[in-house]
Amino acid sequence: MAWKLKLYSKPDCPLCEEAKAAIQEFAKECPVELETVDVSQDPKLWEAYRFEIPVLLIDGQEAARHHIGLKKLRVLYKRWEDGDLPRPHARVFGAN
Repeated sequence: MAWKLKLYSKPDCPLCEEAKAAIQEFAKECPVELETVDVSQDPKLWEAYRFEIPVLLIDGQEAARHHIGLKKLRVLYKRWEDGDLPRPHARVFGAN
């Protein structure tokens, strides 16, 4: 079963590229389905997320913002497997 992720991002966003690279690297460890959404193409998403991207959703639930690295993805995956995703903005992660 693939881990279904949605990443809100925008063009020319270094943090977004960092998150995408980390997700690609993580996909070597387990199956991942990634949907990338360009918030600059949707006025409602732009208003909600333009200063918050990248934003990662897992099964439709916000799981992480800003710095999304390999270490964070591994922790999120373990929590997802255990049915215990963190609440948005829970300050339980380091920078990666």
